Amino acid sequence: MAEDNKPAEKKAEAKVDKHADKNAKSKGPGLGTRFVKFFRDTRGEFKKIVWPTLKTVTRNTGVTLAMCAVLGVLICLFDFGLSSLVNLMLSL
Repeated sequence: MAEDNKPAEKKAEAKVDKHADKNAKSKGPGLGTRFVKFFRDTRGEFKKIVWPTLKTVTRNTGVTLAMCAVLGVLICLFDFGLSSLVNLMLSL
């Protein structure tokens, strides 16, 4: 029985050693270095942005307002129909 426990003990020791190695390693670059890298990467991402033209913004705004108006009318008609149906049912 003692021989059966030895492989399990070795595995447990190996797991403990792995965790000890991770904790012993350096945690990476310092806080200042990470801030500089973050801002450098952010600046690079901002350079990749393609801003829309005024014509595109105006067109998209018009489409959005038109769709809001159409949906508003549809919801108003649906509400009017349901309220008429409820009034008809209650008047019986």
